[in-house]
Amino acid sequence: MGDSEVIGIIADDITGGSDVAAALSAAGRRTVQLVGVPGPDLELPPHDAVVVSLKTRSVPPEEAVAESLAALRRLRDLGARRIGFKICSTFDSTPRGNIGPVGLALADALDSGITLVCPAAPANGRTVYQGNLFVHDLPLAESSLARHPLNPMTDSNLVRLLTAQTTAEVGLVDHSRVRSGAPAVRARLADLRAAGVRFAVADAICRDDLLVLADAIGDAAFWIGANGLHAAAGAAAQDSATSHGTVPADAVGPGPGDFADTIAGPTFIVAGSCSDATRGQIAAFRESGPAIALDLARVRDDAGYAAEVVARALTLLSDSPAVLVHSAADARQPTEEAEAEAGAGTGAGSTDLGSAIETFLAELAAGAVDGGIRRLVVAGGETSGAVLQRLGVRALQLGGPIDPGVPWMRSLGPTELALALKSGNFGGPDFFLKAVAR
Repeated sequence: MGDSEVIGIIADDITGGSDVAAALSAAGRRTVQLVGVPGPDLELPPHDAVVVSLKTRSVPPEEAVAESLAALRRLRDLGARRIGFKICSTFDSTPRGNIGPVGLALADALDSGITLVCPAAPANGRTVYQGNLFVHDLPLAESSLARHPLNPMTDSNLVRLLTAQTTAEVGLVDHSRVRSGAPAVRARLADLRAAGVRFAVADAICRDDLLVLADAIGDAAFWIGANGLHAAAGAAAQDSATSHGTVPADAVGPGPGDFADTIAGPTFIVAGSCSDATRGQIAAFRESGPAIALDLARVRDDAGYAAEVVARALTLLSDSPAVLVHSAADARQPTEEAEAEAGAGTGAGSTDLGSAIETFLAELAAGAVDGGIRRLVVAGGETSGAVLQRLGVRALQLGGPIDPGVPWMRSLGPTELALALKSGNFGGPDFFLKAVAR
C-alpha cells in the first residue's frame, strides 16, 4: 500500500490519544492528535496518521457510541480508510461498556466481519496470555486496577469482559497460533468468522507478537487495541519504498527533542490522578521541587481559591524551573476524598468532587498560561481533557518522548504551548523530573 494512506485512530480518552499518537510517530507516521471531533475549518499540517481523542471512556454507552461514530465520519472525510479504536491497555471499562458497544458500532459502520482485539502494550508491562490481561507480573484483577475508583477491574479474562459488554460473540486467538505466525492467525480468524464470531481477543506477550497480529490483519478496515497494536499496524502499512521509521523534518515542524529550545521557560505541573504511579511521581518531585497540595474543601467552596493558587505558583516559578500542584492530600496514602477525585468513585458526591477538581485544575492551567507559562505537564486522563478544553486546544503535533507513551507535544493554537499529557498509571517515579529536564 502507498505511503499516502492515512491511518485513523479513535481514542477513548485524551492521554490514551497521546499514547497512541506517540507510538504511531515512533513507527514512522507523521501524526497529528486532535482534541474532540474537529470541524471542517481546522487546517492540519501534512500527515499520514490522525488520532481523534475523545472523552468517552466513562460516559453513558449511548453517548460514547454517538461521539465515536461522529469521529469516524470526520476521519473518513480526512482520507482515513483504515480505522483503529484505541482503548486503555488495562481495558478500563464496566459491564455496560464502553469498549463493547463502541467497538460493535464502529465495526458495523465499517462492515468489519470480524475484529481483532488486543490491548497488549509490552513496553508498558501489559501483556495478554490465554485471553487474560497481565499488568507486569500480576493478573489484571490482582493489580492496583482492581481498586480503580471509577472502573474497578475485578476480572482478568478479556473474553469474559468483552462478552459482558456486547451481544456479539467473542473468541480467542491463543498464543500458540500467534507464535506460529500471521498465516496461522489469519486461519484462526477465518474459522471464528465462519462460526459467527465478531470479536477475536488475541494473545501478545512481546512486540514480535504484535507485529504478527498487524501482519495478520493486513488491510482490515478496523481493529481494537492499545498503543502496541496500533503502532504495529501503522508500521506495517508503511510502503517499503518510503523512508520507513522517519518523520520528514519539514513536514510537521520541530522534531523530537526540539521543544525545549523552541518553547522554553518554567514548567507548570498539575496532577489530578491518584494512581499509584502518579502518587510516587508526586512524592519524588516533592523531594527536590516546590509543590502545592490543594485543600479540597476550598476547591469546592472558595471562589477565590484558584486565583490564590495561581499567584502562589507563579511566585514559586520565578525562582524555580517547575512547580507542581496536586490534589491528593497525601502523595503516598490518598484519603477517601482524594481517591474520589481520580475518577470520582461511584456515588454522586464523589463524582461531583471529581468534576470540581478537574475544572479547578483546568482553571489553574489557564491562569498559568495567562501569566506567561508556556510549558504544561498534566497527570490524569480526565484532567488532561478538562485542561485542553479550557485552553481551547484542538490539535497537537508530536515531539519527543519523556517516558514510553508520554511525548512532549506542541499545541496548534490558540497559544503555542509545549504540553505533556500523562495517563495516571504511566511514567516512572522520576517522570516529572524528566519532563522538566527536557
